Formats: sequence, structure tokens, C-alpha cells
Amino acid sequence: FKQHNTKLVPIKNMSQSNGRWFASLPADELLPLEAALRKVLLKAIDSHPGPFPLVEWINRRVGGEIETRNNERGQAELFRRGTAPAAAPKEVPKETWLAGLPPDRFDPPEEALREAIFEFLATWRSPELATIRNLSDYPEVQKCKSAFLPKNVPLKDWIEHRIGGELEFRGTRGGADVIHLTDAARAIVMAKFNAMQSRPPPHGMPGMGGPPPPHMPPHGHPQAPLTTSDARVQDREAWFASLPTDELLPAELKLREAVINWITDNSRPGKVCQLSEMGSDRYVRSAKQALLKNVKIAEWIDRRIGGEVELRPAANGQHDIWLRSDGPPPANSKPQKQATPEEKEKFFDSLPTDSFSPGEERLREALLTYLERLPSNGVAWIHEAMNQDAISRTKRDVMPRNCPVKLSEWIDRRIGGEIETRAVEGAKIAFFPRDQPPAALSGEGGGGGGGGKRRRTN
Repeated sequence: FKQHNTKLVPIKNMSQSNGRWFASLPADELLPLEAALRKVLLKAIDSHPGPFPLVEWINRRVGGEIETRNNERGQAELFRRGTAPAAAPKEVPKETWLAGLPPDRFDPPEEALREAIFEFLATWRSPELATIRNLSDYPEVQKCKSAFLPKNVPLKDWIEHRIGGELEFRGTRGGADVIHLTDAARAIVMAKFNAMQSRPPPHGMPGMGGPPPPHMPPHGHPQAPLTTSDARVQDREAWFASLPTDELLPAELKLREAVINWITDNSRPGKVCQLSEMGSDRYVRSAKQALLKNVKIAEWIDRRIGGEVELRPAANGQHDIWLRSDGPPPANSKPQKQATPEEKEKFFDSLPTDSFSPGEERLREALLTYLERLPSNGVAWIHEAMNQDAISRTKRDVMPRNCPVKLSEWIDRRIGGEIETRAVEGAKIAFFPRDQPPAALSGEGGGGGGGGKRRRTN
């Protein structure tokens, strides 16, 4: 300790054993031995001009009784001559420690850490998936981690070794691993989420607190009793909020496959498929019953696979359904009104003139990433790109349903300096980096828009 005006201030970077010894001393006073030592040191300092060479004095004057040694941080420590310093506790290797945990249960400190992790996931409010860094910043996780994990065992390693069937790490964001929930964990998080709705989440952390999800009551404020209808909406929104934003669950993939297979099998010239007809298919029905409880399949299609499957209200409360890649069915359907030039200009006038909106920036990056990942001899088609979840989702943010502007038109007007479009084989539209058409399009006529915003390099 250093003493400043009788206030004791702990010195940082002490060894663990010294730290425990200092922690055992009174916080607001000196022991008699400390007071006597302080008095002698002050008297010695006052009697010597300049800094008092304590270590050198010990070595030269009482070195036969007292030995000075520097520790691993270069700090001088004192011992009786001939006595060895206390051996530091031997660190157990990470693999050995993890292997020694009980295979069939969690002891109380370990269970507390697991509960803290699921509590964090239930309070996470950001639309982006949480990372291991977000998790490590959660106060309750920090507390339980310090009480249970040795310093040489990272939290991520313990998660993978002990609860890897519930949490997985896939991909990174900002240099930190992104946390994904397995099916087994999703029900646990939902149960905690429902139990915690009546109390506010912790504040002061990114992604936590702040505005609640849509249709959720503000945390920490009294709320009126929910009607049956409101409760259903809340449960439905909570369920959608629990789904991963960048992938489909296995049960969702099964339903998606059944829906697409049914549309493919039942689509033919002159016939319009309707959603009500699909409900009689046993594969669709089975996959729907396994996944959707209080959610209508039309809403799930629109919110989860709307980039691949299109729905359109029809007569008598029905819905026409088709694959986006096939285009809307022409037969038995009322011709859609074509957008006027004035409507398109009104849309473009609503966008920033000297920058991109956040949604546009995400759509631009999704398109550029799609082109970068395309094989060198491949051709990028607009209708195929729309099947990519990242593109279809960000496109809907910029150009919602009934928007008068097509994706190719937005590309031409907003990022035409980076991406060029070209009409090929009639209605099909290809897109590629500006002035770099793929070899397969050599000789094809017709170019898209040219002068748009150039790609920024900052």
C-alpha cells in the first residue's frame, strides 16, 4: 500500500499471494507493526539527502540476515537469508481441469455460470446475434466465471466442452465469435425470456435494455393487462424474435423444402397455386405441425423465406403462391398495375442524395459480397440473387412490398458506378462489377444504367 493523506490505496499488479495478504489487512488503519515500520522508514528517508537506497542498504549492511530478490515483474522482495520463496501454486493444464469435471451433472458453481449465460441470452435485445465478447461483459456472467473458472480456462472453451449441445460458435463479428442457439437451448431461452418480462433487463450494456422488441411492453413500467389478442401477438413476436436472423432452424429447413417441393410439383402453365391447397399436402402438414404452433404459415413464409416464395392476396381471403425465381403466374390473376415514372422518382427522391441510407448500405454490401463469391466464369442473375437470404432481407428493408422500383433499377440509379446490369434473353437480368462483364455475356447486347454512386474506399 501507498499512503496518501492517511488514505490507503492498493498498488496494482501484485502477485496473487501478496494480494491475499494485503486483503487481510485493515482497510482504514495500520496495524501496530505497520505503524512502527512506517515510522522507521520515514525517519530513514528524512535522514538521507535524496531517495533512500533501501535495497542497497539491506544488501550492504544487513545482507547476512536479509536477502533481496526480484520477482518475475522486477519488484524487490525481502526474505530471511537462506530461506526459499514460497512456491507458486502449480497451474493445472486447461485440458486436465476440463476433463476432471463430473460428466453427468453440474455442481452448483458450474450450474450458476450456465444459468447466468442463459439469463444474458434472454435479456439480449439487439437484432444482431450476441458475441462471446458481449456475453463476457455481462455482470452476472463475470461474477460466476470468476468464482468457478481458473484463469487459464477461457469461457468459450468451457462452453464448448460442457454445454456445446446448447450453444455453438459460428462466424465472427468485430473479431469476436458469434453465439448460436441449438434447438435444445432455444426453449430454455424462451422460458427465461417469459419469466423475466416482469422485471427490467440490466442497463448500461450495448444490446441490452433500451427499446423493447415490437409489441413488447416497456420494461420496468406498469403495463395494462393484456387482452387475449394482444397476448397472442406478443407470443408470436417473441417466437419470431427467438429465431436466428441469418439462418433457418432444421425444422424451418424441413418446412421450406416441403413448401418449395409442393409449389414445384403443382405449378404448370395456366394454373395459379393457392396457399389453402398446399395445406392438404402431408409433407407440408407434418413439417408445419412440428414447427408452427400459434403462427400462420403465410406469416412464416413472408418473414422467413420471402426471398424465395412470394404470396399475393387473392379473392375470398385466399393467397396465390409461387417461387420468385419463376415470376408471378400470369393466368387467373389480375394484371398488376405498372409503376409510373412519377412514382419511381418519388421513391428515389426519398433517399439520401449524397450518401446511402443504412438499409442501402447493407443491400450494397450484400450484392458486392455475392459477386465476390461468384466463380470467375459464373453469371450473376437478379432472380437467383433474390433467393439469397442476405439479399432478399436487405432488399425488403429498402424496397418493401409494393415498392414501385425493381432491384435492377435501384442498382442502376444508386450503385451503377460499381455494379452494371444487363438484360439478357428477354426478361432475365444479369449484374456484374462495372465494366467487367463475364465471358458468358460477351456479345450480348443491352446495358443497364451507368452513372450511379461510385464505391467508397474509405
